[in-house]
Amino acid sequence: MKIWKPLAAAALLLLIGGRTLANDTPAIGVSAPNMDSITLVDIRSDVQFLASDEMVGRETLKPESAITAAYVRSRMERAGVLPAGVNGGWYQPVKLKHNAWQEAPSLSWTRGEQRETLEYGKDFVSTEGPSVSLHIEAGQVVFAGYAVNDTGRGYNDIEGVDLKGKLALILRYEPTPWMRAGRNPFSRNAFLQTKEALLRQAGAAGILLVTGPRSLGGSDNQNLPSPEAGEKSPPLSLDLGDDTQTAGSLPLFHVTLAAADRLLGGKGETERLQKAFDEADFSARPDLSGVSLDLKAVSTVVRGEDRNVAGMVKGELDEWIIFGAHHDHLGYGFFGARDARTAMGQIHNGADDNASGVSTVLEIAEALATCGRKPRRSFLFLTFTGEEKGLLGSSWYVKHPLIPHEKVVAMINIDMIGRIEQSKITMDGTSCSKLLDRHCKEAAPLFPELNVSFNDKPPMPASDHWPFFSQAGIPVFFPFGGVNKFMHTAEDDAETINYADMLACIKLLYEIGWRISEDPGYADYTGPVKDSVGPDGNRRDPKAPKPVDPDAEQEEEFSAGE
Repeated sequence: MKIWKPLAAAALLLLIGGRTLANDTPAIGVSAPNMDSITLVDIRSDVQFLASDEMVGRETLKPESAITAAYVRSRMERAGVLPAGVNGGWYQPVKLKHNAWQEAPSLSWTRGEQRETLEYGKDFVSTEGPSVSLHIEAGQVVFAGYAVNDTGRGYNDIEGVDLKGKLALILRYEPTPWMRAGRNPFSRNAFLQTKEALLRQAGAAGILLVTGPRSLGGSDNQNLPSPEAGEKSPPLSLDLGDDTQTAGSLPLFHVTLAAADRLLGGKGETERLQKAFDEADFSARPDLSGVSLDLKAVSTVVRGEDRNVAGMVKGELDEWIIFGAHHDHLGYGFFGARDARTAMGQIHNGADDNASGVSTVLEIAEALATCGRKPRRSFLFLTFTGEEKGLLGSSWYVKHPLIPHEKVVAMINIDMIGRIEQSKITMDGTSCSKLLDRHCKEAAPLFPELNVSFNDKPPMPASDHWPFFSQAGIPVFFPFGGVNKFMHTAEDDAETINYADMLACIKLLYEIGWRISEDPGYADYTGPVKDSVGPDGNRRDPKAPKPVDPDAEQEEEFSAGE
C-alpha cells in the first residue's frame, strides 16, 4: 500500500476528526433546510484531499481510485447518510476490461523497393477495444481525409473512394475551419463513432488515425492515448460478459504524425493534405495504390473491477432524486490529457474535474442527512468511476440500477463547477423537462452572486448525466462552469479553484433539489427514450406515441369479427 505523505494524512485526520461548520446565512426565499452546513471549510477540505499529489490523479483501476471511494463513503457515513450500494453496502462494483496484446502488433509496408516497419508503442498504438484480432496481409491503405460526410456543408471526403477491404488512413477531428468557440469546439462529425460508422459502411477493414498538426490542442468525445502511452493507461470498456469484438466496430490504431508522413511520402505530407482537405480540395488525395501493407494484431482480454459509491437519504415517498458526480481523473495524463505533449507523466490532479463535483455531492448529502427534516422525496447520492474513460461508471449504473428507473424523478449531474469565471454558470439540459427548467429558473435569482444562464438545447453527451437521459429516459440537467485553460492539464490543482462561486453554486443546486423533492408534480421528459415511465406510472413524454397493446388489438379484432 502506498505510504501517504503528511498532506494527505492531515486531510484524512480532518475527515475523521470532524468538520468545521460556518454560520453562513441562507439567502432570502431559500427553502432548503440546513443550508448553513455547506461551508467553504468543508469544500476546501474535500477538494484539497481528492486533488492532492498523493492521490495521483485518481485514475480508474488504480489504488488511489479505491482510496477515493473509501473517502466518499467515510464522509457520507459520518454525516448519517445511509448506504445504498449492493447487498446493503456502500459500493456498486463496476466490471471493466481492456486489451492486452499476446505479442506486440506489427505494422509494415512496402512501396517499390522501400520498406518501412513501425515500432508498436513508439510509432503506433491501439486505441479502441474491447478485443481486436486482425491480420491484413498485402493489404492496401487509402487516405480518407477526415472521413466526414456533411450534406449541410456540401462536404464528403470519401465519396467515390474505394475502401473495401482496405485500411483507411484518416485525420482526427473535422476540418479546422469548422472549429467553434465554446465548450465543445467540434460537432458530431468529429466523433470517432461517426467516422467509424461511415467507414464501416464503405467496407473498410480498419482505421489508422493521425492527429494533424493543424488540430493540436483539440478534443473530441473519446480521448485517445498517445502512441507512447497506450499501454500505461489503456482504454477501458464495460465487462458485460461478451469477449467478442464489439458488433460492427472496426479495429483502430493511432499513428504518430512522423509515421503518417513517411507513409504518405515524406515530411510535411500530413500537414499539406490536412490544409487541402480543410479547403475541400479532394484532388490532393494521394495515390497509395503502390503501397502494400501488412498488419497483424492478436489480443487477449484483461479484466478488472472498480467501484461506484452510493448513499441515500430516505424521504416520505419511494420516489427519488439523484445527485451524481464522477470521482476519477486522468492519473499521470497518459490518457485524455490536453497537455500530453508537454506534461505526459506528470500528475493530473483534477481539482475542478471533478473533485469539485464530488465535494458538491458530499455537501448536499451532509446537509440533508443532518437537517432534522424528512424530505418529501428520497435522495440517492452517487459518485462514479471511469467517467474519463468513457462514462463507464454511470453506464454500468444505468444497466444495473440500484433504484428502478421508473422511480427516479430527476438526475442532477455535477462536473466542473470549481473554476467558475466571472460568476457565470450554465444550466445545461434543463430544456428536456419543463418542471426542472422551472425550478432552476425560479431558484437562480435567490443567489444573485451567480450569473446563471440556460442552454435551450438538449443535454450534451459530455458527462455522466448522458446515460440517464439517453438510455434510461430520466430527466436530467448539468450545471457547468465551462471549459477553461486548466481542464485536463497538470495545472488543474486545488489552489486554482474559485471556492466562493463554487459555494454559491452548491447552495443553488441544493435548493433546486429540495424544491423538486417538495413539488407534488412529476417531471416530464423530452428525449430519445419514448417509453419512459415516471414514478406516477404515466409516460414522462406525453407526446410520445402510445405503445401497441397486443391483447387490446386482438380483442378489437375479435369484436369486429362478431
